[in-house]
Amino acid sequence: MTFKYKSEVISAVAVVAVIVVVFSSLFLYTGNWPPAVIVESSSMQHGNNFVFGVINTGDIVGVKKISSFKDVQTYLVAREEGHPINYGEYGNVIVYDNHYLGELVIHRAMFYVEGWEGSTPILYGNTNPSWLAISGPNVYMTDVGYSHKNLLVNLSLYVGQTGFVTMGDHNFASLGYQVGNYTVAADQDTGIDNSLVNSSQVFGYAVGYLPILGVLKLWVTHNTRYIPEESNEVMVIVLVVIVALLIAPIPSFGRKKAERKTNR
Repeated sequence: MTFKYKSEVISAVAVVAVIVVVFSSLFLYTGNWPPAVIVESSSMQHGNNFVFGVINTGDIVGVKKISSFKDVQTYLVAREEGHPINYGEYGNVIVYDNHYLGELVIHRAMFYVEGWEGSTPILYGNTNPSWLAISGPNVYMTDVGYSHKNLLVNLSLYVGQTGFVTMGDHNFASLGYQVGNYTVAADQDTGIDNSLVNSSQVFGYAVGYLPILGVLKLWVTHNTRYIPEESNEVMVIVLVVIVALLIAPIPSFGRKKAERKTNR
């Protein structure tokens, strides 16, 4: 085997080794396999265009496994504590098995119902902040999300259940329906889900992400409806650069070494 071919084999082995190390590290950190998902809808975007730092269609998002609902920091808890901000808003974004739709959904965990007093929900971590009110089965939140609208969650159909109430950031800003000064947009009120989300349904919560790179998979599966135009443009540039690097002539170390010997 010539030095040239040995070099190519070593390079290929190095690439495979790096991939194995990266995915093994992701698995060890997240506890999930696969350790990441590709976002296929626009429900978590902050507007119709690509916004860096939030979850856009075509992004690859890591998902960390949970052992209890307490591992998830909901919007309610995070907003009361003043942190953390995840993907442009308070609290964790969870990936959960939506039994109603029969697919995985990636939405923000707004709050967790841990019990009931008659028809009034008991919300985990609730310290009665000024921006939150509960009246019977209705939960009211003011100044929510990047659109700064008021949210109404009607839990009358879920009395007795425990679990997460979930909602897409973009769904709240652009969908839902109005009841007075409040917008109804939680998954459990808009036909996206028909029950509270039990912790056993939660695949994990989102940790980190690789923007745009999942667009290629959406192209292949023809699931391109919600991809921001900026993401399509960047993905084209990435592919052009990769192809250019693959076809560009690479100087041979062996040839240069031989030329130096000849010139002596």
